[in-house]
Amino acid sequence: MKAARIPFLSAPVILAALWILPVTIVLFGLHPSVVSADMVLSERTEIVGGPPMQGQTQAGTRARESTTYLQGKRIRTETQGHVWVLDFEKGMLITINPNAKTYTEMGLKDLKEAQKQAMEWMKGLRAQMEEKMKSMPPEQQAAMKKKLESLPEGMFGEQEQPAKVEVKATGKKETINGYACKEYVVYEDGELTTRYWLAPSVSTKAFDAYQKELSIWLEGMGPLGANRLREWEHIRDKGFPIKVTRVKPIAGKVSFNREILKAEEKSLDPGLFLPPKDYKRTEAPAIPKLGAKPGKMPPPK
Repeated sequence: MKAARIPFLSAPVILAALWILPVTIVLFGLHPSVVSADMVLSERTEIVGGPPMQGQTQAGTRARESTTYLQGKRIRTETQGHVWVLDFEKGMLITINPNAKTYTEMGLKDLKEAQKQAMEWMKGLRAQMEEKMKSMPPEQQAAMKKKLESLPEGMFGEQEQPAKVEVKATGKKETINGYACKEYVVYEDGELTTRYWLAPSVSTKAFDAYQKELSIWLEGMGPLGANRLREWEHIRDKGFPIKVTRVKPIAGKVSFNREILKAEEKSLDPGLFLPPKDYKRTEAPAIPKLGAKPGKMPPPK
């Protein structure tokens, strides 16, 4: 019997969650009453287990350096000749191609709706798989059940349960890229998930309003949804995350190491979050469609 290929997240959502939002995947939960300030971050990120790059047949490790600009509810990320702007004020994801002098726009509501549809599709897929299991020999049933149970919570559209988060100071201190840091480790339901090196001297104000909007947008979006943003609430008062290592893979697939090379508070031109006036707008790639929702399989003949 061939192993079933199980689709996961739609391509646009993976793009947004893993590559357009390199900062927000690790900078979590800031309080909305703080007055926002602009900020520029230079960083190095290594993602392990992400989607295969062109020419690859399996997931691997990607390393890249990037510059991220934060202003209120907007974020601009520049990396490897690509530019993305996530604007919650306009509800828009803008992709800018400096080489071609073009840009595309995609509504955040459309992206979220596509992910909701994907989750509904996955619910149907699980029902179909469970129906098929009934006709399998006991050993195949046990193997399939084990496989399903090993998949990350929320993959089949079920509601994720908030984890019990515990933060511990290790007592270790280290100067990283000129910033004096202290190490903290985060446990979810008793399992080590993340290591943080936090710098009390660096302000976290710039992530406030933006983080609030991001949490709202990601709510209900499966294994890469808002639950992934909540651990920061427990360490937000301890300092800015200069170095972060995700020990437990997100969605059972993706882990990362991220290091801030430089963090600078400065006023930014609002035009930085818009496409240049002489750039041509082109159509954004169509959101992939999964087709009809899988249903119960017909009874065996």
